[in-house]
Amino acid sequence: MWQALRSIYIWTAIAVQLTIMYPIGLPLFLLTMPFDKTRRIGHWYAQMWGRGLLKINNRWSTEVIGNDRIPQKRPMVVIANHQGMGDIMMAFCLDLHFKWISKAANFYVPFMGWFMFHAGYIPLVRGKRSSIERCMERAHEYLQMGVSVLFFPEGTRSHDGVVKPFKPGAFKLALKGGYDILPLGISGTLNALPKGTWKFSNDPTRMRILVGTPISTKGLTDADLEPLMSRCHSAVVSLKHQLDDTEYEQPLRATG
Repeated sequence: MWQALRSIYIWTAIAVQLTIMYPIGLPLFLLTMPFDKTRRIGHWYAQMWGRGLLKINNRWSTEVIGNDRIPQKRPMVVIANHQGMGDIMMAFCLDLHFKWISKAANFYVPFMGWFMFHAGYIPLVRGKRSSIERCMERAHEYLQMGVSVLFFPEGTRSHDGVVKPFKPGAFKLALKGGYDILPLGISGTLNALPKGTWKFSNDPTRMRILVGTPISTKGLTDADLEPLMSRCHSAVVSLKHQLDDTEYEQPLRATG
């Protein structure tokens, strides 16, 4: 019973926060969108929103290791494992202007979806070729404008925390433009909101990101796609395992 009541309180607080923040931000979005082509301001506001959501549940703790390793002067294809609803909220804690790809249905969710639109995030209808092509074109445009793009290359979230095989879209994009790939390991978000229930766990949940070392695609061609995907998958798995297995008594290694 207490878990249900506590979950109702958290969902209500999230709804109230979104309802308040969107009308406040709307004039800012409308005033800046004509000249803010990369929607940097929209992303900054979304970061504030996401970081605020993480503070609503006092059973959650968050940590980003390696923010200082993120290159700030060049766009990258950013990849991360995907476990749950907390992954994007944690990504908002990164010191990085990025766009992320989300299923198109999320853009129709009141307030949250409107935030995503104003921030310039990229919709995708899974399995629809025309949508996939538009998505990749938009991602390429952002990279050309100097904005990083975040992918969850597993395509869907893992039900057991095991990193699934990667889909090739992010890596084809990186090869096409010669962009570096930045691997991230995410841990703890699997238990933030267990799949199949609306109730938040009562257990303390430690959500963490470990930033890896950028992986260069310089000199690579389409023939190198499979080895590149394998290397990147191994890097993400290694980063996640470090988070799962250590208590940070020693510095964590930036896998690349």
